[in-house]
Amino acid sequence: MTEQYKLTDEADAALIRVSDQTVWIRDHLEGIELKGDHRHRIPGQFFDLAIEHGTGIRYLLSVNIFASAFALVRCEFECFVRGIWLHYCATDEEIDAFIEKGQIAIHLVDLIVAIEKQPPFSGRFPSSIKKNGWKALNGYTHGGIHQISRRMQGEFIEPAFEESSIIEVINFSSTMALLAFGQIASMAGRDDLVAEADSVICAGMNGGIGEAS
Repeated sequence: MTEQYKLTDEADAALIRVSDQTVWIRDHLEGIELKGDHRHRIPGQFFDLAIEHGTGIRYLLSVNIFASAFALVRCEFECFVRGIWLHYCATDEEIDAFIEKGQIAIHLVDLIVAIEKQPPFSGRFPSSIKKNGWKALNGYTHGGIHQISRRMQGEFIEPAFEESSIIEVINFSSTMALLAFGQIASMAGRDDLVAEADSVICAGMNGGIGEAS
């Protein structure tokens, strides 16, 4: 690994910031209690998985494993979307079908359409992410051009990720983790923690994945 592809000072500062946030999330998750029915427990598991993916992204970036970190971003987003849909939108029969078959037969875009009919998500941010960043998210996860184009520097095959893309992923993944935490807190009736998570996001930790990423 050449010096050029280690984290810059700006990216390192962003990583330190979200590392503190990861500790905050885990500390405040302790003691939260959810109802034991499938409509609460399974979405809670999805949201917790999204938080763990965010932690994994942070760790991988901290040790300069950029491609694997970028590949997890779609996984984190999909966990969040599926958790939202199962809690707010799915019928009891659809939840039972997921438990029995281990999959959701509805396409992600249709999950997002259903989600955005719910008041908490009428701002349409999931569809905005899907519209502006889905091609990039797929490319990073499945070894598409977004990944391959970042593995050549001069005559050498090695990671070549731009600082702006790295910071964008740090911000986006941290925001998704906060949103996932907020959903767990909301299901538990902890409006105080929902407000705290929202305040952190509003303080400037939000970001998005665009087609240029």
